[in-house]
Amino acid sequence: MARPLRIEYEGAFYHIVQRGTERKSVFKEDKDKQRFLAYLETTFLRYRSICHAYCLMDNHYHLIIETPGANITKIMHYLNTSYAVYFNTKYRRVGPLYQGRFKSIIVQADEYLHHLSRYIHLNPVRAKIDEDPVKYKWSSYNSYLGKNKKPAWLEIGFVMSNFGKKIAPARKRYREYVLGGIGKEVGIIKENIHKGLVLGDIDFMREIKERFVKNKTDKEIPMIRDILIEGELSKEEIEKVVKEKIAEIKEIRKVTIYLLRKYTQKSLKDIADCYKGIEDSGISVLTKRMEERRGKSKKLNEVLASIEELLNVET
Repeated sequence: MARPLRIEYEGAFYHIVQRGTERKSVFKEDKDKQRFLAYLETTFLRYRSICHAYCLMDNHYHLIIETPGANITKIMHYLNTSYAVYFNTKYRRVGPLYQGRFKSIIVQADEYLHHLSRYIHLNPVRAKIDEDPVKYKWSSYNSYLGKNKKPAWLEIGFVMSNFGKKIAPARKRYREYVLGGIGKEVGIIKENIHKGLVLGDIDFMREIKERFVKNKTDKEIPMIRDILIEGELSKEEIEKVVKEKIAEIKEIRKVTIYLLRKYTQKSLKDIADCYKGIEDSGISVLTKRMEERRGKSKKLNEVLASIEELLNVET
């Protein structure tokens, strides 16, 4: 299995997402969420790291973590292992609790941390659990608004500094900002994520590439090759070339999806969102079947190879 690219440096900010295996629950009751928060406290004290926001959903969680010690891998290993042992023991289960390795995106904090905090705090709204995130008690949102006592390990000052020097009006502005962004917050995040690795502007992405990626050669991490390519192909760019080689509409769709999955950093969900009538699991199945068809059909392989040549991608 290809390993994810992990970039660690002092003072880095990360958006962390961890999902349950097969999208099953990692929190079955409130006591589980309470225990997880206790492990968060222990983890941040142990590794001298900082949490800027969190949201615990039933089958996944989001965190914003700052690492003064350049140690995100150790932090997440300790946190996830501690909680998994608790969960498996409590519910008498065996096997992995999480869906693969945790997802981490490096964040350009000065420009995007407040956008990301809003995105995280609006998770319950997107999931249609509550219309107002203030009603959801398993996120850091109420600590930001001063409605809950802020835990010592949670830092809200960095984000709140964007909304004023005095805390009371800053809290009011932050609440207006969050509620005013409902339905818009996802777009801001998606539009500024590069290669599934960095949330920031293009200069920040180039800085990360130059400092931490340029000289890496690990063949087990295919993302390295993709990051060193300046731009990422869009659905429209791929589809335009596919239409030059394929006439049948359904086949155009299948080939475009296959190439999006193979040559971009878009997730299964991101690709599924581009099409009606297909879920992320369907994207995975379609991709595997296309690869199998390619191996069996010389004609199809030649067509795909010609498309890849026009797209100027490495095969």
